[in-house]
Amino acid sequence: MTSNGYADGTVILLVGTKRGLFLLSSKDRRSWSIDRSTLLPSRVFFASLDQRSSPRIFAADNGSFFGSFLRYSDDFGETWKEPEKGIQFSEESGRTLANIWIVQPGRDSEPEVVYAGVDPGSLWRSEDRGVTWEMNQGLESHPTRERWGPGAGGLCLHSIVADPTNSSRMWVGISAVGCIRTDDGGQSWEFANRNTRAGFLPDPYVEYGQCIHRLIQHPDNPDVLYQQNHCGVYRTKNGAKDWEEVTEGLPSEFGFPIALDYHNPETIFVIAEDPEPRCNFPDRFVVYRSENAGDTWERKSTGLPAGEQVRLGVLRHGMCSDRLDPCGVYVGTNTGQLFASNDRGESWQMVTDFLPPIYSVQAAVIGQ
Repeated sequence: MTSNGYADGTVILLVGTKRGLFLLSSKDRRSWSIDRSTLLPSRVFFASLDQRSSPRIFAADNGSFFGSFLRYSDDFGETWKEPEKGIQFSEESGRTLANIWIVQPGRDSEPEVVYAGVDPGSLWRSEDRGVTWEMNQGLESHPTRERWGPGAGGLCLHSIVADPTNSSRMWVGISAVGCIRTDDGGQSWEFANRNTRAGFLPDPYVEYGQCIHRLIQHPDNPDVLYQQNHCGVYRTKNGAKDWEEVTEGLPSEFGFPIALDYHNPETIFVIAEDPEPRCNFPDRFVVYRSENAGDTWERKSTGLPAGEQVRLGVLRHGMCSDRLDPCGVYVGTNTGQLFASNDRGESWQMVTDFLPPIYSVQAAVIGQ
């Protein structure tokens, strides 16, 4: 069985960059080919492949001059379509769409549902695989919304975690608001930031105002989530009723992405950065791995560049893992390098050194 020429088991990397979307593929996770470059010269903040029925790629296409658009492709990027009813604020709202930050397929139990998160801080849902979109009114009308403040990248809703075991429960991450949870299908939302720090505020343990950078969920235990924050790495074991910091052992509390090993989900990966230049520390570029949910950390750098001249940064969606065993881990930098590991981060290879600045890397395995 093949999908647009891709054999089952092929790993596809969807790489969103400052100059378009690139698709890379590999059958063995050792040799890679760049198969297509599409949506040029758009700023693609995020792209994902939905395989719940027929394959469909969704992309967040944020033009520099002509606006932001959600696009989708049913032929792996050969052609693209726009929604019949897209993501657009009404004139009455007085708000305008700044950027689309994430487009993410919903639960397996709801194969037509897709979610999108945008700046200014709103959640959108499609029930027909992206053809028409509606804004979540519960989050839009949150009583504190007028006091929400943006992070450096804007008031961006960048992380969406839909509980696969409970269709009423979901978490989102908004910078710089924090983690927010709904338990009633999006009708109402409550902050879920207890014990996470906002060290840049006079009171670091505020109810909201935390600059969450990325939020992910344990695949087997939906009450367990991890986040990389402006002020540390955190985990929760109770659905984000409270959080525990697990930054100790890292050289910095600052970083953007976080990923996990789906077959060993206590294994998580982060990239700790020097917070001022927002790049690696001077000795070398390092991925940090914990095999005990953040209790201890180890440096993984075999095959990654080293030296005083190395200054690589990774954005919030610039790291991901695949669902093979052992898992592959993929890192794209804001200077255009793409690194891959096929052994859970033990060793790395540079896949490309010539892409535009990378905003996002998402991995999919054809047929899974």
